Amino acid sequence: MANITDAEIKYYGISPFEIEIIYDVLRKSFGLREEQLMHVDENLASVVEIYFPVTFDESFFTWFSAESWFKIKEVLKEMTKRRGRRDIKIVFEFCGYSNNRPRVRFTLKGKKDREFEIAIEKIEYMVDAINMQINTYSEVIDEVEYSYSEDNHRWVPNFITGNHRLENDKRS
Repeated sequence: MANITDAEIKYYGISPFEIEIIYDVLRKSFGLREEQLMHVDENLASVVEIYFPVTFDESFFTWFSAESWFKIKEVLKEMTKRRGRRDIKIVFEFCGYSNNRPRVRFTLKGKKDREFEIAIEKIEYMVDAINMQINTYSEVIDEVEYSYSEDNHRWVPNFITGNHRLENDKRS
C-alpha cells in the first residue's frame, strides 16, 4: 500500500544510470514508489514524472536541499542533450496536502535544449508568483497546472480548479 509520504517516479525511455541518480536523490528524503511506463507517444523519446508528497512552497527547497534539487535538474537537463532532436516530457507534481496550498503541477515538453534548461531552472522561482496568483482568485484553489511557454519564456497556468470561497473564509 502506498504511503502518503512516498514520492513517486514514473518514466520511460530513461537509461539505468539516469533513473538510478533520480531514484537515489529522492530516496534520501522520501519513501519511494517507482513505475516504468509503457511507451505511448512516438514523438517522445523519454518521459519522467516525479510526484512529491509535499506542498510547493519555500520550505520544500529548504527541506529537500539545494544539492538534491540541483542533482535532479542536472540529470533532466543532460537527458535533453542526449536525446538529440527527439522530444522529452518532464512532470513535477507537488501533491502535498494543506488547507491553504493547492496541488501544483509543472509540465514541460519539448526539444530545444537551452529553452528546456531555462524552464527547469525557473521552477524554483515560481513560489512567490504562485502565491500571488492564488491570492487573486475569489475561489479556494485546489489544483494548478503550469506549462512552459517558449514564446513568452515563462511558466503560465494551463488550468486551475477550485471551489467557491465562502464569505466568512478569512484567507487572503
